[in-house]
Amino acid sequence: MSVRRLCPPFTVLAAFALACLLAAVPALAQKTPAEAGLVDITAVAPDIVLDIRYATPNNFTGMAVYPAPRCYLRADVAKRLATVQADLKKEGLGLKVYDCYRPFAIQKKFWDLVPNEDWVAKPVEKDGKPASGSKHNRGAAVDVTLIDAAGNELPMPSGFDDFSEKARRDYTGGDPAARANAKRLEAAMQKAGFDPLPSEWWHFDGPGWQGFELLDVPIN
Repeated sequence: MSVRRLCPPFTVLAAFALACLLAAVPALAQKTPAEAGLVDITAVAPDIVLDIRYATPNNFTGMAVYPAPRCYLRADVAKRLATVQADLKKEGLGLKVYDCYRPFAIQKKFWDLVPNEDWVAKPVEKDGKPASGSKHNRGAAVDVTLIDAAGNELPMPSGFDDFSEKARRDYTGGDPAARANAKRLEAAMQKAGFDPLPSEWWHFDGPGWQGFELLDVPIN
């Protein structure tokens, strides 16, 4: 994500608190994703499988926090991801995407609920504008896994949003085949210029992410 997120599931009370916070979000900047320089990944790589977890209850909050299961990325990042997909397809594999661009307002809601930088990238505003936050807020990060030709996920050292040591790239325990799959994914992403996050086998940053502004454009 990377939020750097919470390991244990949230309680019903916490989920209710997040619902209240999301309901209180004011209207966001009146821009479309395209106007903000974001590209829908399905427009450049229609065979990439989407499993946008934050548009479903199957995530660390226990509830849907995105209004739609869309994957928007900066054009260069989307192009690189499409290259990875094309290369993997030659090997009978493919990508499944868990998370892409995340509006800054959602990052703020995550922080309001879990104000701990061990788990959530802290969103900071200056003069009413986003000043720092997650690389997902820039449309320059993506969370992915490998699937086979039938669409089945390949075993990995941990599940998505598992924040135990099993999620780390330097984890040496568990199933050797799962670790090999994570390395295979990492190699494919690095070949296209992506930078892997050490603490999460699924998270990759696009090169030059520092040059992209933090965005608060709604997902639709």
